[in-house]
Amino acid sequence: MNINTVFLLLLVIAAYLNLYLTFNKKRQKKKTKLPISSQEWREKVEDKNFKSWLSKRERLKDKRKEYIDH
Repeated sequence: MNINTVFLLLLVIAAYLNLYLTFNKKRQKKKTKLPISSQEWREKVEDKNFKSWLSKRERLKDKRKEYIDH
């Protein structure tokens, strides 16, 4: 085997490896777009928790008033 043949073989292997890695990189970048961002989701959950806390607080105030009145 001639030295030029070995270099040609290495060059072909490097070219195919480069193509493979480039293709994989493009495939990894193509991620699905989420319908809502994580920050929006966190705000939504915090708002829901706060509203729940407020309603429970109001109910406890009402119960306390009823208890004191009787």
